[in-house]
Amino acid sequence: MRLTTLTGEDLRRVCVRTDQSVRESMAVMSDAGLRLAPVLDAESGRFYGVAADGDLRRFLAANGSLEAPVSDAANRNPVVLEEVLNPTEVRSRMLWRGIEYLPLLRGDRLEALYVLWTVSAPERLTAVIMAGGLGSRLKPLTDACPKPLIKLGGKPILTHIIEHLRNEGVGRFVLSINYLGDMIVDHYGDGASLGVEIAYVHETSRMGTGGALGLIDPATLSEPFVCLNGDILNDLDLNALRERHLSSGWDATMVVRDHNYTVPYGVVRKTDDGSFVGSEEKPTMVFQINAGIYMLSKSVLPVVPKGRFYDLPTLFEDMRTRDLRSGTFTHQGRWIDVGTREEYERALDIFEAGY
Repeated sequence: MRLTTLTGEDLRRVCVRTDQSVRESMAVMSDAGLRLAPVLDAESGRFYGVAADGDLRRFLAANGSLEAPVSDAANRNPVVLEEVLNPTEVRSRMLWRGIEYLPLLRGDRLEALYVLWTVSAPERLTAVIMAGGLGSRLKPLTDACPKPLIKLGGKPILTHIIEHLRNEGVGRFVLSINYLGDMIVDHYGDGASLGVEIAYVHETSRMGTGGALGLIDPATLSEPFVCLNGDILNDLDLNALRERHLSSGWDATMVVRDHNYTVPYGVVRKTDDGSFVGSEEKPTMVFQINAGIYMLSKSVLPVVPKGRFYDLPTLFEDMRTRDLRSGTFTHQGRWIDVGTREEYERALDIFEAGY
């Protein structure tokens, strides 16, 4: 999903005043192609609230009039932003709150309206999700429940992942399952309840993060397709990843992210002969780490061995001996590996905070 910021004249065109009617407000929203209009006080111009299509429908269903002032139907306490953040963080907050519109206020004045647009991909993507792990690091939570079904914010981890990818243009999912896999099949079925198509491959033994690719019929995959671990919560812009993959001519693209590490000691710099050059107390070093998300072309599938354990980072190493190209895509947004108890607790805190 792509973030747009409406300001100035673009913002004024999508706003309505408290003395405008519900009918007029619906026309403003229709003309703008939005499902929400910020509402401003007719006299002072101060921010009053928002009128979403759901607010207006509920008002009319309760015998409200189309000619009534929109102030009668508006939501006076919407989610708003009262600090200027970089676009990546704004997008993250909106995705995690599940909202498409976010007003930015400066005091009691509307400064901007952030809008998340769903971008239609030229081809509906397929996502392969590795969901067969034992979840050993999350025991005892996984003693009787597969890791993908552990709940966060009232929904299983895997549901959060599927819903995000669906909103990014993924229409078909292949879930690789093993440990307590029948519970995953029983929960999701064919995916119709989530508005997607879900198929399954069953690992009979541990196959790593890439071995299951050898079990999948290539004809069932899109070109390219996305592959990821089933415990990675993220707000990745999948269309941007796809564009980078295709425009670079890569056969495989690994998503990476920055990871800061603070050395707990003073670091000394010296010459080869031992002469002192300088020192830095507890410096922070930045490394790029594998985020566990990949965009792959079908050209890499012959590299994957059949029926044995194989990790996707190994695929990138093996590609170097073939006539295949690989690259990286840096993700600066939210990313949580829920595979450990510590990270799971952090994710719980984030969901409780609402973003």
